[in-house]
Amino acid sequence: MTQPSALIIMLFLLPLAILTLPMLAPSSKLTSPLSTKVLMAKLAFLTSLIPLAYLIYNDLTITTYETRWSEISTTTIRISFTLDIYSTFFLPILLFVVWSIMEFTVQYMESDMKINTFFNQLTTFTLMMMILVTAENLFQFFIGWEGVGIMSFMLINWWSFRSSSNKAAMQAVIYNRLADIGLVITLAWMVINNLSLSIKSMQITPDMALIPALGLLLAAAGKSAQFGFHPWLPAAMEGPTPVSALLHSSTMVVAGVFLLIRTSDLLYSSETATTACLLLGAFTSMLAASCALTQNDLKKIIAYSTTSQLGLMMTSIGLKQPELAFMHISTHAFFKAMLFLCAGTIIHSLDNEQDIRKMGGLKKALPTTSSCLIIGSLALSGMPFMAGFYSKDAIIESINTSNVNSLSLAMTLVATTFTTLYSLRMIYYVALSTPRILPLSAISETHQTTNPILRLAIGSIAAGLMISTTILPPNIPQLTMPTSTKLTALSILVLGLLVGSILITVADQLPSSTKGTQNPLISKIIHSYFILHHTLSSMVLQISQKLSTHLMDQTHYEALGPKTMTYLQMLMAKLLTSLHKARINPYLKIIILSIMLISLFYFTSMNAGPLDAAHELE
Repeated sequence: MTQPSALIIMLFLLPLAILTLPMLAPSSKLTSPLSTKVLMAKLAFLTSLIPLAYLIYNDLTITTYETRWSEISTTTIRISFTLDIYSTFFLPILLFVVWSIMEFTVQYMESDMKINTFFNQLTTFTLMMMILVTAENLFQFFIGWEGVGIMSFMLINWWSFRSSSNKAAMQAVIYNRLADIGLVITLAWMVINNLSLSIKSMQITPDMALIPALGLLLAAAGKSAQFGFHPWLPAAMEGPTPVSALLHSSTMVVAGVFLLIRTSDLLYSSETATTACLLLGAFTSMLAASCALTQNDLKKIIAYSTTSQLGLMMTSIGLKQPELAFMHISTHAFFKAMLFLCAGTIIHSLDNEQDIRKMGGLKKALPTTSSCLIIGSLALSGMPFMAGFYSKDAIIESINTSNVNSLSLAMTLVATTFTTLYSLRMIYYVALSTPRILPLSAISETHQTTNPILRLAIGSIAAGLMISTTILPPNIPQLTMPTSTKLTALSILVLGLLVGSILITVADQLPSSTKGTQNPLISKIIHSYFILHHTLSSMVLQISQKLSTHLMDQTHYEALGPKTMTYLQMLMAKLLTSLHKARINPYLKIIILSIMLISLFYFTSMNAGPLDAAHELE
């Protein structure tokens, strides 16, 4: 057995077997099946670290391990696993997040009667993601792609007795199935043109690359909740909090971005698709960040922040910097999973209350959770030397020094400012302001819920430095730039913090206006700001909702479907009903009209015959 084969078995097959074993083994009365599954997730994570360390310290270029499966025409379908820099780094991060979420779930969902089934579904979801990450060909990638899709439907709809969960799950699966058409079209196009499905050996000329590149972009836009497909992601908050932490940190939502990272050579063969990816990501990032500013639901604020960060990843891919997008995926997994777990602890302690206006002052009641919530929000904002800073700063520097249109740059900078604003707003309303919680709320923290959060907090602080110093991008970024360009990301962060702090300070003084002590100028500024913000937010929300849901329902699904069929059937019924009333006059009219039409057709054909013969003789 060669070294690459041994690494493949250790990195993929061994963690796969470790995660699958608790589902197959019968539950014992002596040991808790849940603690066993958590232990197996931890063991799978530790196992995946061995090849990662070997790769880092030996600079090993890992090859592909494959075996033949079947053939379609001249296209060979193989079962193949690739262990490059992406899969080797991403699998330990994925298993680390899964281990933390599973440990958190034991306490969070202890009252659920089917918690063992829930753990099995989480494990199956993780296995599908592992297949997707290590796939070397598009067909095997599609298997993992569809696996995470169907498992997300089952997990979002876990509380199936609630109509809102049913609607959210159906919304997620419908939006994703519409986007999956793009990946199916790409697969079919490659098979029809006798091209290899192997990701590394895709050789397509630029004049032929438009259709498969747009197909891949459509598939990634649906799975990663880009503009037009974005409503399913905040709706998926109806599922349990561990599901939200798993789906929106390092699994399903980043699968679309991971697809474009894998097939970046094919995407970059078409300049149209690359530009569309850049603009789509920048607009999605700005739209989702503006939506997060208007939300009061704690989980939906974090969900819209996920959509905004996914747009930033798509922007990085549009800049032809897939390595930066992968770095942001890796750092984003830690602090986003931690934010969701902190939100779950807060909601659980406040008797399922999710409105941030009914929280406040939790820094004393939940000190560990509040501290980690602040750490995660600062990492999300791009605070220097935290995990998000290393990836977001590099992306903003890249877009500043690239020859791209200024519209994408402006939208990205606006989205970054909004990110700081809604992060500061969330911290203020949840942890720092006056307590607005019910006095009878059973607020408590346990080691079983705080340990996973603290573990992810360490990753949110140290992961950025560790990943940025070990991943060397093949395309060397620009190393020299003006000081103003270098400080753009930091300036945006400081600007957002200053604006947010001023708004919070002024908001605290608003009640004094009833006493006549409020400065009229400040009142006008605040009033103008909120009118402008409300108007812009309403316009953006209305336009996005109409484009993504209302127009689609009223035009494609309703007008072209059931309404058109109903209209045609009613029209035919009205025409034919008058002929079935046992009256002689309509029957005679139809007979006479039929005889006239038949006679006209007969005589026309008879007269045309001699003319054709005469032309032939001439």
